[in-house]
Order: sequence, then C-alpha cells, then structure tokens
Amino acid sequence: MRRVRKVGIIGCGAIGTSIATFIDSNLRGKLKLVGICDKDKKRLSAVKKLLHQKPRVFSLARIVEHSDLIIEAATIDVAKKVILAGIKNNKDLIVLSVGVFVFYPHIISMVRKYEGNLYIPSGAICGIDGLQSLRFITIKKLILTTSKPPQSLKGGAFLDSGKVNIERLQKPKVLFKGGIKKAIQHFPRNINVAATIFLASQFQNIEVVIRVDPTLRRNTHSIEAISDEACMKIEVENIPSQLNPKTSYLAILSTQALLEKITSNIKIGT
Repeated sequence: MRRVRKVGIIGCGAIGTSIATFIDSNLRGKLKLVGICDKDKKRLSAVKKLLHQKPRVFSLARIVEHSDLIIEAATIDVAKKVILAGIKNNKDLIVLSVGVFVFYPHIISMVRKYEGNLYIPSGAICGIDGLQSLRFITIKKLILTTSKPPQSLKGGAFLDSGKVNIERLQKPKVLFKGGIKKAIQHFPRNINVAATIFLASQFQNIEVVIRVDPTLRRNTHSIEAISDEACMKIEVENIPSQLNPKTSYLAILSTQALLEKITSNIKIGT
C-alpha cells in the first residue's frame, strides 16, 4: 500500500478552500490534510467547518515541519517564504503564486538543486504542454492577451492609482502593454498566467496585453506562439470563482487535476 502523504495548505482563499475540500472528499487514503495556515482567522474557521477531517491551524513554519506536500495559495511574498522553507527541508511544493519566479528569478536555480519536487499547475490556461515543447526550438514571438470584466480587476495596484476608472468604461480598453515583469508588478493578483507561460516556454520576450472589457462575463486568455516549426493559438474563457471573482475557476480545477495526477500511477499529458 502507498503511504498516505501529509498535506499542508498555506492560504485559505478561494483556491485554498477548494483544494482543502477536494482533498477531504476525493483523495482520502492518498492525501491527508494535516494543517492549514492563513492570517485571516475567519477564513480558517470557515474552511474547517467544510471538512470532515479537521486539520490543525499551524504557522507557516509548523506547516513545513508537519507536511510532506505543501500547497501555497496566498501571495508572491508568502510564496517566496514557502519555497525557501520547502527547499531547506526538502519538501514537495505546489506553488500557485507563480509570479514569484519572475520577481525572484534566483529561486529557480535554487529549486533545481534541491531534492524535493516543485509542481506548478497549468492554472487558468490550456496548452502548457505545447509551450513546453516549443522551448526546445526557437520561439520567434509569444503574446499573451488577457481580457477581463471590471469586477475581476478591482483592487489592483495599477487601478488604485486612479489612472483609469473601470466602472465608467462603456467599451474595451487596453490597460497595459509591455513585458512580463512590469505586468506582474502592476497586476500581481491577475497575471499568474504570464508567469506560467514564461516558465513553460523559457521565452524571455513575452509580450503581455491586459484589457478591461465591460461586455465580458468571463475572463479570457489568448496565447499566440510563433516559431518555424509550429504556430499555436490558444484561447480560453474562464468563469470566475464564486468565492472570489479575481480567481478563475479553471485555476482551481487545474490544481485539483494536478493533485490527482501526483497521487495516481497513470500520468496523462506532457
């Protein structure tokens, strides 16, 4: 029999809560949620009420100590702490705040040297397997266009500056066009997709376009990759999570699929 792996979740927002309930309902006998961590005590109480097996409330350090697999679903700054602690203790990690690898690129080289496994879900997009394949040839151009309804962009640093009042917009508007690092600086909670594409493709000159569109009801990501050997056009429309409109429901589902893949002896896809 396979050993039941102990799991800790750091961050109990929409994604963390959904992952916790998925483990509790679907992966018993394979994974056991032993601890949860969040600065918001109300979130912690709400998550525990949803679960049959009640995890303990731990600090970040205690989560690392007591878990075999640590799932980060918080922020870029928290992700950095989780990764460094995981590396030090050779723990397996799932990281959702993928922008951490763009803000702190030295972490990637550290990860490559440690004995644990780092997993990054596909998140709110499809086609990661194809982009990973293109990294072995020469990519000429890679463009990510993200279009979202106003409610999915609320609370970002760029909009808080008062440069654009998205509530009054009557038609689509480009909020940003530029490189990946600046995109993540301006929209850290909305642009994990760009960081995931970067890690998969290893293409340095990704062009990021972020649009607000009051006519949309779904978040839309369009990816265009061009090389001599293959051209890819990928478009995904995502329903926002009911728990948090800034979170794509597909991001939650892809993490659940990753957990199922990790715990299964059948691996499908690249």
